[in-house]
Amino acid sequence: MKLLTQILLMVLCAGAQAQMHHDPLNDREVDQMRENAQDPKKRIDLILAFARERVLAIERLRGATKPGLDDPGKVADLLTDVAALIDELDDNLAMYNGHSEDLRRPLRHVLDAETEFQQKLKALDGNATPLQKRRFAAALEDASDSLNSSMESAHAMLADQLEKKGEEKDKEKLDRQEAKEKQDAPANAGHRETPDYTGMGGLGRTPPEH
Repeated sequence: MKLLTQILLMVLCAGAQAQMHHDPLNDREVDQMRENAQDPKKRIDLILAFARERVLAIERLRGATKPGLDDPGKVADLLTDVAALIDELDDNLAMYNGHSEDLRRPLRHVLDAETEFQQKLKALDGNATPLQKRRFAAALEDASDSLNSSMESAHAMLADQLEKKGEEKDKEKLDRQEAKEKQDAPANAGHRETPDYTGMGGLGRTPPEH
């Protein structure tokens, strides 16, 4: 009996480890990510596209005329992929932000996409039967938590980038102004204006004696 229990525990642990190391990307998607390793904006768009594919796949399963008995399990797997992809997205954003990349436009895309995903997950939760919910409730909660956390982080990062980029723009303007002043300075350095004693302002006056 003890031996059987040990074997069952080993199987469960192996299954848990395999699930922990599950890669949400297929071979095609991995290749696309590698090809765009040096392009932050493209990589962010790719991750969003991969997450959207999973969300649409969930909708197709839920909208099938004859749902299969294993569909709730497939939905749970897809939701797990969504959570992993959103977490990967956050890691990429944090890395690029740390490298001072301009993420203002990508972050707006992220917030728009994640708002869309949130709405679809809420619809999934609202339309599922109690039995179906039990099959994917944990995965749905994880995906929703990942989205909520990501949106909060993206909002804060966007606000920070808008502030910093605004300061950079002001600094660039000031630098250009200072550079222009330095460029004009040599031209005026050796030029000394001679007072005008002949105009109206100098009428009746004589130049001072030196």
